[in-house]
Amino acid sequence: MKKQYNVGILVYDFIDILDFAGPSEVLSLTAFSNFQQNIMLYKRNLPKGKPFLVKTVSETGNTIKTHTGTVIHSDYNLNNAPQFDILIIPGGPLRAINKVRKNKKIIDYIVQSKNIEMICTVCTGSLILAETGLLDGKVATTHHLALSLLNQKSTGIQVVKDKKVVKDGNIITSGGVSSGINMALYLIEKLINKETALRTAKILEFNSYLESETMDVMDKINL
Repeated sequence: MKKQYNVGILVYDFIDILDFAGPSEVLSLTAFSNFQQNIMLYKRNLPKGKPFLVKTVSETGNTIKTHTGTVIHSDYNLNNAPQFDILIIPGGPLRAINKVRKNKKIIDYIVQSKNIEMICTVCTGSLILAETGLLDGKVATTHHLALSLLNQKSTGIQVVKDKKVVKDGNIITSGGVSSGINMALYLIEKLINKETALRTAKILEFNSYLESETMDVMDKINL
């Protein structure tokens, strides 16, 4: 039986919409086969047996307002959320990021997820992850305007500026708002296979998914 991954996307006030909507759409529309993909394109409801089951989680479960004013309601709060296989931490404006970084409940929740299959960040979400200490000694990236902020952490983070997606162990970071789409496609490639990632990219007509923009630290070590 093919594995279905439970994905939790952390949402908070003033989050950037594309940071969480991009990965959510990519993973939700991923299919195990061409047949399943075709069903997804024609049916109103997505099939239950798809590779990724995507849900949102916020601190309280109350509605939140995004950076551009859109209101969304999360599926779970930090207390009733299930154990996810994959946790995605989107970014937002620095004032919002700094507020989350000071939120002990959210930081503790992320730390408790340190041994799950994958922890992923989009854009400035890496600054939140850095606050947990889970990026200590890791190779990582972020939005180009926040590279210096990530580099200022005195925890041995090796900051990469020329890759959209960087994987180090079970942590994947990505740089820039739209890079969440690249990150999600890379995640598909790593957890399922490259064929599925490329098929998903084609369905989305996202033609900029390139190997040259990704970096797997472990692959580099093994060379």
